[in-house]
Amino acid sequence: MKTQRVGVILIGINGYGFRFLQETFRLETLGEVRLQAVIDPAAAQNPEWAYLQSTGVPAFDDLKDCLDSGIEADLVVIVSPIAFHASQTCAALAAGMDVLCEKPICATMAEARRMMAARDASGRYLEIGYQWSFSSPVQALKTDILAGRLGSLRSLRTCVAWPRGEVYFQRNNWAGRVRDPEGRPVFDSPVNNATAHFLHNMLFVAGISPTLSATPKIIEAECYRGNLIENFDTACCRLETVEGPEVLFFTTHCTKEKIGPQFSFSCDEAQIEYTAGGSIIARLSNGDQKDYGNPEGDPMEKFRYCLDRCRDPHKFPAVCGPEAAIAHTSCVQGFQATPVIALPASQLQYSNDKPETKLTFLPGLDAEILEGYRKGLLFSEMKLPWSSPATRVSLPVGPTETIGAREASGLS
Repeated sequence: MKTQRVGVILIGINGYGFRFLQETFRLETLGEVRLQAVIDPAAAQNPEWAYLQSTGVPAFDDLKDCLDSGIEADLVVIVSPIAFHASQTCAALAAGMDVLCEKPICATMAEARRMMAARDASGRYLEIGYQWSFSSPVQALKTDILAGRLGSLRSLRTCVAWPRGEVYFQRNNWAGRVRDPEGRPVFDSPVNNATAHFLHNMLFVAGISPTLSATPKIIEAECYRGNLIENFDTACCRLETVEGPEVLFFTTHCTKEKIGPQFSFSCDEAQIEYTAGGSIIARLSNGDQKDYGNPEGDPMEKFRYCLDRCRDPHKFPAVCGPEAAIAHTSCVQGFQATPVIALPASQLQYSNDKPETKLTFLPGLDAEILEGYRKGLLFSEMKLPWSSPATRVSLPVGPTETIGAREASGLS
């Protein structure tokens, strides 16, 4: 049977968006996709710009111009800065197109609710691009947990240390900032950007249905910075969830050594472990072992799933919609309500291994993250000399709870 070509509009074709562009080109040669337009004010900087021009695919600086031109598509893929996720998603849905919006869903709870309302009013679908949630290994693991094959889920821990130098923080006008130059909230940090996948993954796996995440109700968070940025580059937290499992997360960009991601999930009848590059392994109390595979194996699986969902929405149901993604946004709100403590300048060191890169790092932080991860202790609970007591914040429970003054402040 001939595969239906799905018309696609790509918003953002540089950076991570280039991966979607490459996959779109590949799928076009297979007759599965038709690229209707690209939207990116810096489209001419893309390595494939000359080829794009030769194909006659229209390019626009913004979504409004594209929609005003009368171009239609089945699916809009949004890989734009965080501040634009809500407005572009709502506009695409209102125009009658399905949407795959890259993570995070947006910056604030209020924006997330607006996106939900736009989805509901449009009758179209909205998926959020946390690729692990779409991966076969994570789907299989969550299915086993929901079926009770591993016993009740009790706790989840993840740590990830990804060094990021000055080039990373200077790559645009909102990196490491609370708001962009126009005042729009972005809350950019490792928690809300580079390592957001791994906090979300714990919440997603702990959800009580295939399309829901666990609901965080209390966060104890610590936020620090070593780089000369507005927001934080290092953090840890302990989450209490409505569903019961405890969640711990450790992340930083202020390290010289790369760690993970790696996680450890404890169930009544199994211990589940993952280390970057390997497989998710469940070791059951009866001595059995199950290999779920590597969740990083196919990052574009989410894109192809969404294409299939355009073709047959009944056969391909929701995977990671706003109801699943909003739990992460609630946690981000808690982090943003936590004071940011400067790491001791006298202890920071700098690496210039590459001429164009200056890396700021705190010696020993990688080992301290691993220690906290293994012992289940926050930085302050390990009595680290530079640490400060965690801030305890009550989070909005559920996607529709009104959170009053916080909403007006822009945190919500």
